[in-house]
Amino acid sequence: MHRQRRFSLKTKVSQKLAALRVAKVLKQGGVIAHHTHTLPGVAADPHIPAAVDKLVSFKRRMGPFLLLADSVQTATGLIRFYSPELRRIIRRSWPGPFTLVIPAKPGLTPICYRNSTLAVRVDASIQTRQLAAACGGLLLSSSLNRKGGAPTEPGRKLRMRWNRHLDAVLQGAVSTGKASTLLRVWRNDCTTIRP
Repeated sequence: MHRQRRFSLKTKVSQKLAALRVAKVLKQGGVIAHHTHTLPGVAADPHIPAAVDKLVSFKRRMGPFLLLADSVQTATGLIRFYSPELRRIIRRSWPGPFTLVIPAKPGLTPICYRNSTLAVRVDASIQTRQLAAACGGLLLSSSLNRKGGAPTEPGRKLRMRWNRHLDAVLQGAVSTGKASTLLRVWRNDCTTIRP
């Protein structure tokens, strides 16, 4: 039987301990539920094929999925064309609730890409950035829902409903409940996909 782990965050010490334990689950190829600054998320280590497959199975779709980066430096390392407009947008947007669809260098799992672009964000949540750092700087993520459903908060009902899909649930600061602003940046053009 699949054993799911739940990590509560009552104090600063328990927050760090819980994040370390969930990071261990990620490094072992687990899929987790967690809070981001914007919406609750489901995440896996993008460098572990079995974890990517589990995320695809949970979401019931083939992607592409968002990459959450631990730092601006990690995120910018993915960019193929680095225009002045993109530099300006990055300076004013990260860390924060802005997901950028950018022309990307190859090298990651194909599930991240669509037409040689990928979606990346440096989240405002320190906890989310720490989890990304534990996975080598990037966390493969999506909103915590099944295809077509509304995002769900990590909690008791979630654990019971999706027990076989999630290896850990990290409860933390409540998300804003509003999806990130989605911007497509190509050379010096910027298009808002989702406000």
